[in-house]
Amino acid sequence: MLLKLSYLAPRATFSRLSERFRRDRSGSSAVEFAIVATPFLMFIFGLIAIALYFFIMNSVERGMDQTSRLIRTGQAQATKMTVNQFKQSICDKAGGWVKCNKLQMFVSRYPDWASVNPSPCVDSSGAVIVNSAPGSSLIALYAGTASDIVIVTACYKWELPQKFPYIDLGNMSDGSMMLQTATAFRSEPYLVN
Repeated sequence: MLLKLSYLAPRATFSRLSERFRRDRSGSSAVEFAIVATPFLMFIFGLIAIALYFFIMNSVERGMDQTSRLIRTGQAQATKMTVNQFKQSICDKAGGWVKCNKLQMFVSRYPDWASVNPSPCVDSSGAVIVNSAPGSSLIALYAGTASDIVIVTACYKWELPQKFPYIDLGNMSDGSMMLQTATAFRSEPYLVN
C-alpha cells in the first residue's frame, strides 16, 4: 500500500500543476506580443526607410532644381561659377544631411529636344560614373549660353539602406541606393557679358 501512495503522489502533483498551468493566463499577453512584435517592428522600420527615401530624394531634387535655375537665368555664367561651386550649391540647397562627396552631377547642352538624354549614374558593370569635368572649370563650358537646351542630372549614392536590417531597398551591389534626378530646360534669353 505504501508503494501505491508514493506512486500516486507525484502523479497527482503533476496533474494539479498541469491543470493550474492551463488555467493560468497571466503570460499570454507577453507571448502574443512576442509573436506580433517582429512583423510589427519590421513594418515600422519599413515605413521609416521609405519616408527617409522620399525625404532624401526630395532634398536632392530641390537642391538640383534651385541650383539649375542659376544656369537657366544666366547667373551661373555671369558670375563665372565653377563646377565645384555648382556642385557645392546643390549640396547646400539640398540640406546638411546630403553628403557632397556622394553626389555626382552632370550638365550637358543639346542642339534640340529630341536628342536630350539624362546622363547615366552607373555604368553597365554597376559602378558609379564619376564626373570627369575638372572642378575648377567654368560651368558655362557645359551649360552653354542664352537659349541653349540644357539638362542637369544629379546622382546621389545614398548609403543608409545598407544599414536597415531585413529591408532590401538598395539597388547597388553594396546595398546602397543610387538616387537620380534630372531637369531639362531652355536657358532664358539673358544678355551675355
